[in-house]
Amino acid sequence: MRKILLIALALFFIFQSKSFAVLEFKQSKDISSDTDHLRGITFKPDGSRMYVTADEDDPVVLQYSLTTPFDISTATKIGSGTELAVSEGGNLDKPHAIEFKPDGKVMYVIRSESGTVGVEQYNLTTAWDTSTIDHDTRKIINGAGDCSARIQIRALAFKSDGTRMFVSQEDAEVVSQYDLTTAWDVSSATNNVCSNSFGAEESNMRNIQFSSDGTIMYLGGSTGDDINKYTLATAWDVTAISHVTTYSISSQTGKMRGFKFTANFTKLYVTGDDGSSTGDNVVYEYNMACSGTITCSDPSNNNDVKAIIEANVELSKRIIKHNTLSVFHRIEWLRRHKNKDNLTNLNAEVNFSNEVVSSLARAVGSYKKERKRDYDSDEWFQWTEGRVSVGKRKGANSSLRDVRSNGISIGADKIKKEDRDTMYGYVLQHGNDNIDIGVNGTKLVTESYSFAMYGTKLRENHFFTDGIIGVSLLDIDHKRITYGNTLKGNREGQQIFGSINLGKRLHDEEKNLNPGIKLDLGYTRLKAFREKTILGDSLADALLYKEQKVKSALATIGVLLDTTDKEEKKQEEKIINHHGRLEYIVDLSPSSNTEFYYLNSESTVYKFKADNKAEHNYRIGYGFDVTSISGWSVVTNFERFGTKGKGYSNEFYLSLGYVPINEKKFLFNFDNSNHASLAFTNNVNGFDLKINTDYNFFSNLPQYSANISITDSF
Repeated sequence: MRKILLIALALFFIFQSKSFAVLEFKQSKDISSDTDHLRGITFKPDGSRMYVTADEDDPVVLQYSLTTPFDISTATKIGSGTELAVSEGGNLDKPHAIEFKPDGKVMYVIRSESGTVGVEQYNLTTAWDTSTIDHDTRKIINGAGDCSARIQIRALAFKSDGTRMFVSQEDAEVVSQYDLTTAWDVSSATNNVCSNSFGAEESNMRNIQFSSDGTIMYLGGSTGDDINKYTLATAWDVTAISHVTTYSISSQTGKMRGFKFTANFTKLYVTGDDGSSTGDNVVYEYNMACSGTITCSDPSNNNDVKAIIEANVELSKRIIKHNTLSVFHRIEWLRRHKNKDNLTNLNAEVNFSNEVVSSLARAVGSYKKERKRDYDSDEWFQWTEGRVSVGKRKGANSSLRDVRSNGISIGADKIKKEDRDTMYGYVLQHGNDNIDIGVNGTKLVTESYSFAMYGTKLRENHFFTDGIIGVSLLDIDHKRITYGNTLKGNREGQQIFGSINLGKRLHDEEKNLNPGIKLDLGYTRLKAFREKTILGDSLADALLYKEQKVKSALATIGVLLDTTDKEEKKQEEKIINHHGRLEYIVDLSPSSNTEFYYLNSESTVYKFKADNKAEHNYRIGYGFDVTSISGWSVVTNFERFGTKGKGYSNEFYLSLGYVPINEKKFLFNFDNSNHASLAFTNNVNGFDLKINTDYNFFSNLPQYSANISITDSF
């Protein structure tokens, strides 16, 4: 008795796991006013049209327009229906499954009349318009050489390239496959092969459908009013097949007539009887908790999901790194040019498409027209720096990431009047990160906006201390593609960071050695967010990611070698200073724990620990800056940042500057689509000379332009 009870309990749990776990009923649509005895169903690939067959007084195919793709509540019948005539005269009796050639120019309907059981093929004068059908040919499939003498066939499917056809027979409980010597031409069907019996799962088969790669088959029927899922040992070959699970629809209908999944297997549609007096004329719509081609597996084992979580951790640290490096580049430039009359390496108006950032940028300082400023005056010196970075990252068991990043920094600083060895300032920064994950099209696109204050102090014996503290706002657009299902979401984040650098400047007349140690600290809070499918209300495969906290700590030891101006060079037309660095970085960051769950199954929470540490890192770089007596300045830095076993990034930093003279003006614009423009105006003998350039940093195709104009005011 105990054994019987245990077996019964085991069977109960197996049944529970097989049946309704990943299937969610959404809505139904009764079309009894349009037709009677509803049978087969299919859709135009974009979901804008639905097609059904019906065995009313005159067998017909009906087409419906869907104003919202795949939403049956928006379905409106087109015309009065088209009769399914056959070549020998009269109408097609007992139509069932309906399919189309991918281009919509050929339609196929199962004919289940005794004695002429087969597949009818129709040409369409206008693709996807069944009112333009014209009978072409048929394939009778109950003759000699077939699996058995068929009386009632119900189901129809094709291989994705049209070279194989499959039908199922209700009375024989088998699926038959035919090779088509001419693709999509049923009259060329040969070489009939039969599967084993499916009677154990379904004895009244109504339709079949395959995954796009042919490795999974679905078979539905009215015996249990369910859909059975099978795996094929060989793609598109039903001779070796194994049962996987069952999806029950018995709660909605007691008499299934046909079914159809969407191409990405995130929605299911069933035709059947609702049990009322209206008959078999109801279409049911279901959402899948996971794409139908998979089971709801542990997402923490999904390489793309793990890569997304790791990428968020890396992103948090990368934003801190770029924000602090831009400031340190400025501080290093200040030390090399400390005796200059003007420490402004850009004096130009800067605008952003974001009004808040643009307002802050305009507040950086006023734009002077004087050639020189008094070094001892209480004025702000403006500067800017742009950067571009590309690289790759990988985790231990997650998908590879391709990273592209760019940004711009706009800052202002001043020397403390009573202490010329102290300088302080602030900086506004905007960054854009694009992360391509794996090979399925998953990616993250991030916009970051940062504000930081900084200072540097030269102490006795040429020791110096640099410090930075700042905050960032993050906006992350998330896209994950799994089994053809596109999932999107948006995540916001806040960040606080700081850095302190201690070093000593060992120098002779021209060459300088700057050894130092640095500590970078950061805390990032990434808000919870949920994925949404492009199908709108469908929850298939969609995850909710809980709040994620990223703590980062990096200790750096390294040396900077640079040159400064000799006294005799200060009157030359052009002065070039070189600088190079070598650093070793130890990552002391703790791991970041993340929790997430399927939106259709909130009770099961999954966890993943993102190893935040990248213990062995290096940074090597070279650059130079050029200053000219005419007022131009250029500062460059090329740096390679690498992590042992986890990837690298190549980074290029560029500063362009000008000390304004007389009527010369500069205007720089940068918008959120990586689109930049530079305008230059100079008054020459009463004429305004204007030069405008325009460039898109990350366009797939080169996008740039330039124009010159000369005007005079009267």
